[in-house]
Amino acid sequence: MCYIAILENYSLFCSGIKSVLEEAGECKIVYEAKTITDFMNKLKVEKPDVIIFDIIHCLDDGISTIKKIRRKTSKTPILLVLSTDYSDFFEEYISLGVNGFVFNDASREKLIKAIKAVKNGDDHFPPRVWQLLKKYLRTKKVVASYEDKRMLTNREITILKLFCKGYTYKEIGVKLNISPRTVETHKKNIQTKINARSTAEMIEFAYQNKLH
Repeated sequence: MCYIAILENYSLFCSGIKSVLEEAGECKIVYEAKTITDFMNKLKVEKPDVIIFDIIHCLDDGISTIKKIRRKTSKTPILLVLSTDYSDFFEEYISLGVNGFVFNDASREKLIKAIKAVKNGDDHFPPRVWQLLKKYLRTKKVVASYEDKRMLTNREITILKLFCKGYTYKEIGVKLNISPRTVETHKKNIQTKINARSTAEMIEFAYQNKLH
């Protein structure tokens, strides 16, 4: 059983998520809140496995709210519900420690899959996220030089390419016959070598250096 906390100021939407999760029988809603203040107070008492935060019905882009949640809990996975209209913020959401995105038109199966992924310690970013992020990143400056690129091993480049395609730690591990923990180690090494602070910056490096 996965215990879920929902931050959502649009009651109808929240009811929809609740019914979907309860019908699936694999998740339990421990609490829901309409305001960040109420949510933070409840977070002091209940410790959910996953936090679902609806960005679409948020009064702003959600950046300040995510920062507040992360100051309180750095480990509880955050799953954002959003639309393609927020693609300019994808990089910042990821850099703030968001663990996954679910688009508002996703099926019940995709929502459940995303919840399971982040609960198990994987990131969940659909391929569409990287497609939209790629368009955004291509308008920015190159973040690393060719000399930096040559520092990566063949295995690291392979793993970097798979992250660009939206694969999770587990999926990359299966594909390369290595453990998810080994994949995580490779990712940390890649980020250290190219001086990337987040997954988004790592993906940006890949696209700017034609390693995707």
